[in-house]
Amino acid sequence: MFRTIPRGTHRAAGRAVIDYRGLAAPVGRGVGGAAVIGAVSATAALAGGAAATAQAPAAPTFGTVRGAAPSVAPASQSQYTSVKLRLGARGAAVTYLQQQLNSHGASISADGVFGAATLRAVKSQQSGAGIGVDGVVGPMTWSSLTGAAAAAPSKPATGGTQPKLRSGDRGAAVTTLQNQLRSAGASIKADGVFGSATRSAVRSLQSSAGIGVDGVVGPKTWSALGSNVRISDNAGSRDEDRGSTSGTSINGQAVINAARAQIGTRYKWGGSSPASGFDCSGLVYHAYNQAGVNLPRKTAKGYTFGGRIISQSEAKPGDLVAFTGNDYGHMGVYVGNGKIIDASGSRQQVVERSIWNAPHVFVTYR
Repeated sequence: MFRTIPRGTHRAAGRAVIDYRGLAAPVGRGVGGAAVIGAVSATAALAGGAAATAQAPAAPTFGTVRGAAPSVAPASQSQYTSVKLRLGARGAAVTYLQQQLNSHGASISADGVFGAATLRAVKSQQSGAGIGVDGVVGPMTWSSLTGAAAAAPSKPATGGTQPKLRSGDRGAAVTTLQNQLRSAGASIKADGVFGSATRSAVRSLQSSAGIGVDGVVGPKTWSALGSNVRISDNAGSRDEDRGSTSGTSINGQAVINAARAQIGTRYKWGGSSPASGFDCSGLVYHAYNQAGVNLPRKTAKGYTFGGRIISQSEAKPGDLVAFTGNDYGHMGVYVGNGKIIDASGSRQQVVERSIWNAPHVFVTYR
């Protein structure tokens, strides 16, 4: 006799009892009208059910989406600039470094690999910034690239918190200066750009106030602006051409020819002759002296403020183009048509190229 599960009861613990009466048909009617699966089918169904149970995913935790990618915040500048980099380094921080170097005049591939070209560009940057030239990118090199040390906003000219301003500066502090100069009698625009007209007005104010006439706005000049000092019509005019040479006319084409003759000469920090090589200011020194203009040997910043800063529309071939990054750390001889000849640290030689997209001013010794 075949055993059957008693009606109205659940399966007892122990081995499963299968109703073989359904062998004649895949599905039949069992005790109590319930569907009965044949033995072979039942065995498969039981095995399949167990497998399905084993493979089923656990129920999701309430409020949590399983499998979703974790949220990753984009890397900030500080995450890159806190990393010390050197030859052989790779990754996103190196790519960011290369992009910053290119924005300062280098022409290297931003491929995330710190190779020989990146090393040369780093050393050139360090040289222009006046910091240790070791090719290792640490806090000082990052600061020279990102301006982190100068990130504090300019404060208005009140109390003892005025910023020091000079030719080439831009921004709200310069606008404040210009408005105060206008109140003192200057006829200049308050455009936020410290150009030649603003410098002339500053010198006029300094002359009227009886303080040092250098065109640089420091504590004494700010103090004079806050007093009742007035700018006279001709005050400071004798200083207008202080930065120029002794009145000798400059042959701009001769300067260009002298600079162009050195294209291909190797770059050397501090160099100022074809035999030793040139850095940017050394090339300017050589080209001007070859053209008969007796300039002393200075840094790029020294040549910038030793001359007269002018607008681009006033610039002529043979004048200078000074890049304001890294505290006026680079310059070249202006050829005209948006080009310069300069001793390039990134290319390790004297080159003629287009002026790149970096802040710069034009300087003349005419």
